[in-house]
Amino acid sequence: MKKAYRFSSGEIIQADRNELSALLEQYRQYRQNYVELFGSLEDADYVARGNGFCDTKYSEDFVEGQIEKYSQRIREMEHWLAQDL
Repeated sequence: MKKAYRFSSGEIIQADRNELSALLEQYRQYRQNYVELFGSLEDADYVARGNGFCDTKYSEDFVEGQIEKYSQRIREMEHWLAQDL
């Protein structure tokens, strides 16, 4: 049975336990992708091409914000799953 879950950001999702577990794994992968990206911000290959207004595709603040966003969501989802045992 699906339940409504509300993130601290205000976003609401409807999921059953299996869907919540799958989404948790997806968010863990998203966070890992941003962590890896954060480590590459200084690489020359990371410079955006053909845009005279910026020198990187994502700002350091944006990437840090995404890491924190997914870290917070992961903590909340882990808490929800622990409560549903």
